[in-house]
Amino acid sequence: MNWFAKNVLLFNLVVLVAALAWIHGGTRPDLLFPVIPWLTLPVLEWLLVYPQAKKDETLFDARRRVWHGLARDPLMYLAVLFSVVLVIPLFNVAEAPKFIAESGEWLKFEPPVKWLPFCTDPDTHGVLLLWFVPAMIAVLAAKHALLKKGKRVLLEAACWNGGVLAVFGFIQMWSGTDSIFWTTPMPSYFFSTFGYPNIAGAYFTLTFALSFGIWFQQMTEASELFEESLSVIEHPSMLRANRMLVPMIVCFAAAITTLSRAAILLCAILAVVFLVYGLMYTWKRMSVSLRVIVVSSVVGVLFCATALFFAFDWKEFKQEASTIDMDAVVDRVSGREYYHARVAKAIWGDYPVFGVGGWGYPSYVRAYVTPEEEKKGLQIIGGANVHNDSLQFLAEQGVVGFGLMVVFALLLFGTMAWQALAFCHAKRFVERSIGKKTLTKRFYLIPPPVVAAWAGTTATVCHSFGDLPFRSPAVLVVWLLALVCATGWIPVLTVKKK
Repeated sequence: MNWFAKNVLLFNLVVLVAALAWIHGGTRPDLLFPVIPWLTLPVLEWLLVYPQAKKDETLFDARRRVWHGLARDPLMYLAVLFSVVLVIPLFNVAEAPKFIAESGEWLKFEPPVKWLPFCTDPDTHGVLLLWFVPAMIAVLAAKHALLKKGKRVLLEAACWNGGVLAVFGFIQMWSGTDSIFWTTPMPSYFFSTFGYPNIAGAYFTLTFALSFGIWFQQMTEASELFEESLSVIEHPSMLRANRMLVPMIVCFAAAITTLSRAAILLCAILAVVFLVYGLMYTWKRMSVSLRVIVVSSVVGVLFCATALFFAFDWKEFKQEASTIDMDAVVDRVSGREYYHARVAKAIWGDYPVFGVGGWGYPSYVRAYVTPEEEKKGLQIIGGANVHNDSLQFLAEQGVVGFGLMVVFALLLFGTMAWQALAFCHAKRFVERSIGKKTLTKRFYLIPPPVVAAWAGTTATVCHSFGDLPFRSPAVLVVWLLALVCATGWIPVLTVKKK
């Protein structure tokens, strides 16, 4: 297989992931439409025609392996079914609710076919096809048509893309501009290419977590050579292994700089979890001298971070951080702050099966707001969203659409967990077969990128209960690919039983 055939799919996937983030985090449909379909169609083509081949495979054998895997994969059928559910409303349109002044009531209209999915505006509903279809095709391509090395490169590229976006955000801040790309004026605070800080916070929190997992994996692999001489100069692999520190640090800093309270809280929790996990994972594997280096490094980093925090006037950050408490978290997750959660539940109660279509919530919200809530004032900025992804997807896609989303994600998570546990079982079997008395605990056999992917994706889910990270295709595609590509670090053990 020539270089083009072996790498064209991987390159196309990297460009797709980067494009979704650089086009305003995927939140500008007018900019997505001319670009994303023409990046997605080649991914589908390369998936079927030019998958990556193993060393002992011809291109024909690789195609047959991929086609056979797709035919047996329930994810493919879920993707097709969900795509059909999203396409049908484009041809089954109902008029948006109208207020009848004479009766003082809202009139709701039925679609032409009542028992099929519908929407109130095909243009706005069609945006969901630019979110989910590319993401699902990317998942299938990464899972079936990329080798383990290709998956590792793709996830690392996504982290480096996050690092570049973070640096770009800092440059914009230092320039004092109030416009994204210095061309698109923003009425409120923004960071990097993301017009909404909370989406930016979710994106950089996720890429921070994934960068940590990759860095920690590479660092632990190189540490064995390092311990032999304790010389970085003699073993430059240690320098290469620490390259992922760059996107990890800048993504962490970017997540904090977005001033998203959820990102600040989740990054702090992840940092503590990763610190404890890293020390527990490596402590028994390190010599005394390396333990001293690690502890000194951790203490030094914590001291510098504390000094920077008190040395600079982080007025806006301190103001946002001071509002983080348990009551604020509960209010945000429960929706007690606004009427959105109650209205979304009411819409779902009236349209439980298929919902009211993509972006149908803004069309129906006023029909469900009480006079008391309207007197208090409706939310203008951000009022088109529930700020709870689960409730908004239930209101707009119903139990069928949202159920397909959840099953798709659970299958990805379950597949990754099964592969990790299968490797742990095989590894312990090998240790037992060679008479190793002290068997390694299963948890410490799981590759760090897998643990980091679990932690990062869980953080995004927690964030989604009080905001809308999954309504950004930039976050969505990285989140889904994390569950697929982290398996690229799970070794394949072949155990021959006598």
